[in-house]
Amino acid sequence: MDKLKIKVVGVGEGGAKAVGKMIAASVGMGKDVDFVTIGNDENLLLVSAAKTNIFLNRDSTMIYKRITAALRGANVVVIVAGAGSTAAMKALPEILSCAKNQNATIFAFANRPFVLESAARKQNAEFCMNILHREADTVFDVPTEKFFVFRLHQMQVSLAEVFEAANDVFAQGVDICLDMVAKDDSLGKWGNATFGCGLGFTALEAVKAAVKFPLLDADEIKRASKIFVRLTGGNDVPAKKFIRDMIAADAKLFWRVDNAASDKIFASVVFGRKEV
Repeated sequence: MDKLKIKVVGVGEGGAKAVGKMIAASVGMGKDVDFVTIGNDENLLLVSAAKTNIFLNRDSTMIYKRITAALRGANVVVIVAGAGSTAAMKALPEILSCAKNQNATIFAFANRPFVLESAARKQNAEFCMNILHREADTVFDVPTEKFFVFRLHQMQVSLAEVFEAANDVFAQGVDICLDMVAKDDSLGKWGNATFGCGLGFTALEAVKAAVKFPLLDADEIKRASKIFVRLTGGNDVPAKKFIRDMIAADAKLFWRVDNAASDKIFASVVFGRKEV
């Protein structure tokens, strides 16, 4: 398989901060990954560590040209965005068009506004999520309330920590997706998807923790038509049986075990289904 060229694109304030978290955490290390941020806040873009930063307060033709140049040559495009933002409204159609024109596989991570946020942001989010579900190959569509549950699970519940949780979780999710496609570029079309991560002293403990990840629920797991599981070592036979017992009999299971010298085993799981 030819080496993949991957572009990770953070859209709006949330997307830019998530990209910053990924760069600091060395997401994509060892892979051919470029980071791009696109947004309305020029001050935020000026301090971005991304390779390319595109300010949206410009002529639309120039913006499209800059996005096209930033994504040129990509086999895989990963989008991270707050779906309710005006930046997402402006940029997502252009990003998706550019990525589709060069036949790139498209992953999208997007969080919807809080229930109590304005009607305008909710309307923006519906537009953005509709276009993502229509054009992207894989969409991780997450209500922001789930990040609140994630932080509550960790006994931290301030609003700032909720948005920090979104950055942490999306960084983990992007890392999982990059790992999947770097090993097998057929693992790029998951439809509507969710993911989880977990640690344990055995593979079974790690997988059980991953499927209890706060972004997942039992119904999503049962409805999955494709499942990817990655483990960093351990006896995986009990873990594989545990997953098999949870999913539909005809679901396709992709299973990977990587050797790693660590006191604990890390598990990551992705569940996908085509019907959205």
